[in-house]
Amino acid sequence: MKHNPWLGIAVVVWSLFGSACGKSREAAATATQEFRQRTAAGHWVSIYKAAAPEFQKSITEADFAKMMTGVSGKLGAWQSSKTPIWNVTAGTGGRTVTLKYESQFEKGVGFEDFLWRIQDGRGILLGYHINSPVFMAN
Repeated sequence: MKHNPWLGIAVVVWSLFGSACGKSREAAATATQEFRQRTAAGHWVSIYKAAAPEFQKSITEADFAKMMTGVSGKLGAWQSSKTPIWNVTAGTGGRTVTLKYESQFEKGVGFEDFLWRIQDGRGILLGYHINSPVFMAN
């Protein structure tokens, strides 16, 4: 029986890739927990200042704080989330992780999308989007 050396290489590469994806996902989940803690404390400026330059170019610090104040006012405090849908992407700009949550807040449900760049084992915020039927109510 002839042994295919490429099969062994493929298994090693696949296991290394899987390990990197898992670590990236864990880093993004940890960064999301930190985001939630800062949000609960109203520390939106610290979230903004720790975010990636691309994020900071997309919205001003004042507009981000205004948006988060509005979200907090409409939805109330975050309470829980279902296990996220996630995606890890590796490209020339590094590794990014998208986490999509269905979250329960004090006043209703919200659908959150986080986009994290993984840098030195930590999540750096690239994007945050939230949508909720509560936003449509008066």
